[in-house]
Amino acid sequence: MKKFSLRRLICAALAGTLLAASLAGCSGQGTGSTGKTVVIGAATDLKTLDPGHAYEVYANMITYATYDMLFRIEGSDIENPKPSLTTDAWSLDDSRTVYTFPLREGVKFASGNELTSADVVWSIKRVMNLKSNTAAHVAGIKSVEAPDAKTVKITLKEPDASFLTKLASNAFCVLDSKLMKENGGTDAEDAASTDKGQAYLDKQSAGSGPFKLTSWVKGSELVLEKNPNYWGTSTNVEKIILKEIPDSNTQIQMLDKGEIDIALTLNADNIAQLKGKNNVEIKTASTAVCTFLLMNNDSKIGGPMANADVQQAVRLAIDYQGLKTMCGEGATLPWSIVPQGFVGAKNRPDNYQNVEKAKELMKKAGYEKGFEITLTAANFDTEGMKWGDIGQKIQNDLKQIGITVKLETPEFSNILDQYRNGEIPFLLMHWSPDYYDINNQLAFLPGDTVGERAKWSAEGHDDLIELGNKIIGEADKEKRTQYSQELQDKMAENSPYAFLLQHPKTFAVSKTLNNVAYNDLSKIQLAEISIAE
Repeated sequence: MKKFSLRRLICAALAGTLLAASLAGCSGQGTGSTGKTVVIGAATDLKTLDPGHAYEVYANMITYATYDMLFRIEGSDIENPKPSLTTDAWSLDDSRTVYTFPLREGVKFASGNELTSADVVWSIKRVMNLKSNTAAHVAGIKSVEAPDAKTVKITLKEPDASFLTKLASNAFCVLDSKLMKENGGTDAEDAASTDKGQAYLDKQSAGSGPFKLTSWVKGSELVLEKNPNYWGTSTNVEKIILKEIPDSNTQIQMLDKGEIDIALTLNADNIAQLKGKNNVEIKTASTAVCTFLLMNNDSKIGGPMANADVQQAVRLAIDYQGLKTMCGEGATLPWSIVPQGFVGAKNRPDNYQNVEKAKELMKKAGYEKGFEITLTAANFDTEGMKWGDIGQKIQNDLKQIGITVKLETPEFSNILDQYRNGEIPFLLMHWSPDYYDINNQLAFLPGDTVGERAKWSAEGHDDLIELGNKIIGEADKEKRTQYSQELQDKMAENSPYAFLLQHPKTFAVSKTLNNVAYNDLSKIQLAEISIAE
């Protein structure tokens, strides 16, 4: 038998005590004694933490905690961004293209460097020249200048009613330009090929936000710690740990045990496991995330799906109310490309489904006996609702009008290029807006980004494009609402899309937490969370 000295036994016991304390310090219940750490369980899609490249659904949740912008969203109010690094004295000239932003005094980066207008200009120019995923946010900018150390002037190419909303996105995070230049960052015109800043920003942040990044192991764990140089008001949370937990049932179990404080990736089926738990609060929030069917408008690719009468027959055959029930509390049915929360949004009329009329349209199109088509519904989910389940519902609904749907469920990553290149005949997809304004939804217009993916040409659709152009620059909300509703009515029954659901967000939090606000841009507002004393 192996012998152990008393000293080794004492050391082992001490190590065990320290390990237990460490584990407790990383759990929801364990943090109650210190009031310092919040642990979140989620299944995210984070690929980078560089604001110039980050484009994934959960990217803004991290950048909102680690960086600041001229404007930002506060709490759950996603429609009205508030001045942050700028002051209420900002202005817009009569041409509605020149914005002047005086900067707040006394702002420092986490490094201790002072934030000046040069940092704002450098950060925006870097995004403009990176020409990465975030390029659409800055595409309308003609120039960005620093008249003095505390003033930024941005001139647009043309009026854009959504510009302040764009300013609140991660593309406009202000980076510590001195620190970035020391670590390979550049705002030069050739930044797309010469910038080396991403590698640095995936390891530590370079912002002036409430928190700073201290570590990130992709697909495993991310750690934020309070920024001691933050200019604003902070809560009592010192550290935030984001744990990648793909299985929602595991999240539920860990939340119930106090091992995490927030379970962020739940669905209508498994949330019932938490009902009645005294230590947990279930929350439901609205999102702008929609699922839709794309029917390829090129007959060489889409075959019968390219026929306008078939497209309308598909829309009429779908049991939208059944889909809404499947999705759960908070789900809505968008009429077309504009989700609730955006100007002029309309819901699909009740009892829209009309199978007999759909059959008539199939006959008119020459498909009275039906046809067979493959529906690509990736192995993915939207806010906890599996695409395969939606696909099976569509499969059953379309069977009523003679369309035999063969369901294909590849991995999401395996279909992205095909989707972007417009190569899929019949596709289930979702859309999460890049910024929260109707202008973002105009990507669905013929000839625009999603329109191209549906092979929907701009030719012959001058009326839709004219409406879209009116919406982009219209400052009068009443007129913008009118244009929005006209556009929705025109596209609802004459486009290669069938909008299915606007999905709610369901999540659960420990009752030890206060101020857990959710919005669809930054998800959980990490900087606003506090722990009950």
